[in-house]
Amino acid sequence: MLNELVSEKIKMSDMTFQEELRPPEEEGILLDVRGIRTYFFTEEGVVKALENVGYKVYESKTLGIVGESGCGKSVSALSVMGIVPDPPGKIIEGEVWYRGEDLRKKSDAEMRTIRGNKIAMIFQDPMTSLNPVLTVGDQIMEAIRLHQDVDLQTARENAIKIMDLVGIPSAADRVDDYPFMFSGGMRQRVMIAMALSCNPELLVADEPTTALDVTIQAQILNIFKAIRNEFNMSIMLITHDLGVVAELCDYTTVMYAGYIVEYASTIELFKNPMHPYSIALLGAIPKPETRKDDDLTIIPGSIPSLITPPDGCRFHPRCSHTMEICKTEIPRLRQVAPHHTVRCHLFNKYPIAEVEEYTDKMREVYQHDQLEIIQQKGFGKKIQQAFKRDKKQE
Repeated sequence: MLNELVSEKIKMSDMTFQEELRPPEEEGILLDVRGIRTYFFTEEGVVKALENVGYKVYESKTLGIVGESGCGKSVSALSVMGIVPDPPGKIIEGEVWYRGEDLRKKSDAEMRTIRGNKIAMIFQDPMTSLNPVLTVGDQIMEAIRLHQDVDLQTARENAIKIMDLVGIPSAADRVDDYPFMFSGGMRQRVMIAMALSCNPELLVADEPTTALDVTIQAQILNIFKAIRNEFNMSIMLITHDLGVVAELCDYTTVMYAGYIVEYASTIELFKNPMHPYSIALLGAIPKPETRKDDDLTIIPGSIPSLITPPDGCRFHPRCSHTMEICKTEIPRLRQVAPHHTVRCHLFNKYPIAEVEEYTDKMREVYQHDQLEIIQQKGFGKKIQQAFKRDKKQE
């Protein structure tokens, strides 16, 4: 499938970071995040939360950002919104382009007119995000009156309409209830209602289904689908649940330890993951045919400390396919197919077609939890021979 792209590898070797991540067509870009670095300066040391992170959100499309806890997903959203807690956090460099304007150059007052109005965010925990001493109606009306020139009665009517839209029953009665009087799923609906109250163009949803049972999760996802279609809205969805990504997202960015390691359309990522971390994440999903006495596939180790991250590729201490170069050099993003970029030395050092053959079998390894297969003959012979040759030279 990628044989014709082998000759293009040399042409891509001098691509800049932005060129690597940029799809062929540029129409319909709503948000363009470029090279963001966000650090937290703590007593223990500098936490390098984001390193050269960039992605795009297209009009009326949903971008998913996935990875384990501690990968930098939420910090990337806070950086976009311009609400990184300072101190100790600081955006060191980078650009956030929205509708042709760099949000990083705007003043706090200008950003307040954009946040909640043009770009809205749903935070992780609705119980801690909602004010416990104000009714949910007051909190929704506050956002409406802040950004729209309406009186109190109109704001109340709009709040009831939006609560009804997100599926809160008896909205006219419950608008005067307090957050503690709602269940977890209903509180999440209130948060969605607050975000939608000013009809934003972009909705940033940070773990919107966390701690909700499967039935409520499905209802929340249906709400997102409905509002995207009804309001022609773009969504940036942050989650660690690949099932949610498969259900809702058009494109997916995989993050690990502050870096983007893979970007592709969601269909392509699930069908043909390339980075060892992406392959491992998908391989760790329980299969329907898994028996109760079978061991689930795991990714050994844990996310490294971002105060003292490992040199080179930050995934190399947990990767089953580490080369010597992985321990010393940070890999660059490489385009391996249209709309598909990967940050891995496999694609820097070996022809794409050979790596694809190898990663095909890596996927089989994780699917069957048989790492010894990697040593067997019958696949990826060229790249296995290259590994052995390089090891001897090193």
